[in-house]
Amino acid sequence: MRHLILITLATLIGGIAPVGAQELKTTRWASYDISFLAPEDIEVEDDSEEGYIVSNPNYYITVQLLAGEGIKVSELPQELKNIAADDEVTEQTDVTSFELPQFYGAKLTGNCESERCVYSYLMAKDASCGFYVSIVCPKAHEQTAESILHSFKMEE
Repeated sequence: MRHLILITLATLIGGIAPVGAQELKTTRWASYDISFLAPEDIEVEDDSEEGYIVSNPNYYITVQLLAGEGIKVSELPQELKNIAADDEVTEQTDVTSFELPQFYGAKLTGNCESERCVYSYLMAKDASCGFYVSIVCPKAHEQTAESILHSFKMEE
């Protein structure tokens, strides 16, 4: 009997979606053939060669071509800290490096005024291009922002 109660309880708990969970769908910046996951209700504000900006009430995502041709992967962390300082990002974490299937990345999180922000630079592994990514959201949505960042890929 006790075993049955535990199984029933586990099933009920497993079926409850976490608070703040967000359904994600693929969105694409056609100018540079990159895509990433974003909330289903995201609206495109700018889709030009200068940038790709999408938003909804909880997320403001900016993607831009990385300025400064010739930046090396080893320089990404310092360059990212510089832009975060210029943007007055407070309570910054240390920069962490990461790798995606098609990109080398560097990221930090901090506060952009009253919201949480994830700043990142992504450099294509084939050295063809790089991107600046900013995801601004409430702190409760920071985990989803990380999932968005780690979903970036170049279309083939």
